[in-house]
Amino acid sequence: MLAKDFESTKFAFQAVSVVFSWLINLLLIYLIVTRSPKKMGNYRHLMVYFCCFSIFFSSLDIVVQPNIHTYKSAFFMVMDYRSRGIPAWMAELLICLMCGCFGMTIYGIAVHFIYRLFALERNGRLRFFQTQCLIFWFLIPFIGGAAWFSVCFTVFSMDPIKTEYIRQTVKDFFDLEIDNCAYAGAAFYPLDKNGTRIVSERSFIGFGLFLGVMTIPFLVVIFAGGKSWFIIRALLKQGETSYSKNLQMQLYKALVAQTVIPVFLLFIPFGTTFILPIFEINCQFLSAPITFVYALYPAVDPLPTLYFVDYYRNAITEFFDFLRCRSPRVGVYEEEPSRSDNRI
Repeated sequence: MLAKDFESTKFAFQAVSVVFSWLINLLLIYLIVTRSPKKMGNYRHLMVYFCCFSIFFSSLDIVVQPNIHTYKSAFFMVMDYRSRGIPAWMAELLICLMCGCFGMTIYGIAVHFIYRLFALERNGRLRFFQTQCLIFWFLIPFIGGAAWFSVCFTVFSMDPIKTEYIRQTVKDFFDLEIDNCAYAGAAFYPLDKNGTRIVSERSFIGFGLFLGVMTIPFLVVIFAGGKSWFIIRALLKQGETSYSKNLQMQLYKALVAQTVIPVFLLFIPFGTTFILPIFEINCQFLSAPITFVYALYPAVDPLPTLYFVDYYRNAITEFFDFLRCRSPRVGVYEEEPSRSDNRI
């Protein structure tokens, strides 16, 4: 595909994705506010928070319109800022902010899993998610995003050696002059001014920092998710009501699906593009698909919640039944009387 055709296709795809992201996430926010049972407690606030982040993610993507690419021992995200009429410093800031969305995503998922575990254990730990403590949990994804942003802005920032190393591939693949672009990325074995292959300590340090930032939330998700699963399986043996069990399972399935989506759409493909350049293994075939997948993620992330949670799925079904002049379906579950110590 020619560079101009690719750019046109990418922009169209990103535009459609941002529209769907706004529509789907705003729909989910409306349903969370109007259709959620009281039993969900402050978990509703976490879900709304995550929807707002998805809207921000997709909006930033259409602004930046990044190109994600690899070349020999380098991986990077590049943005043409000259055609946008913005200064280079702002473009570099936007690129790093786009990368910071990675950290926000995985740390946000980890916070969700912690809440689910506390709710299932019912040891009174949900008091840590009461209104006065929510700001702390809301800040955790920002801290993860800030850590990723800082690595990109400092260690993975632009430098002359890296610029010369990727200059020709940027021209060949995107028909862009690197001097008109901002980028963030690593080049593990670039060439110095004499054309000699060198080892970039900064790139390896940045790679190590990335792994450290990602490892913490992944361990939280594995521990909390696994423990939550065993607790849910034991609910019936503990005499749990059918209502509570069904609601617990719906939310857990939605959360697992919202974890699987970024793992397969973001972290596995991006992890591949991060690791393979260390061994100078060509993975340029992933560049175009990853660029499109990155734009698609915020639009598909809320879909599991809409599908798995009956309160939201039934509301959508009732709307379409109304449009087709059909009688609305009768709800299956009735909400239990609310108790302050019985949040899901």
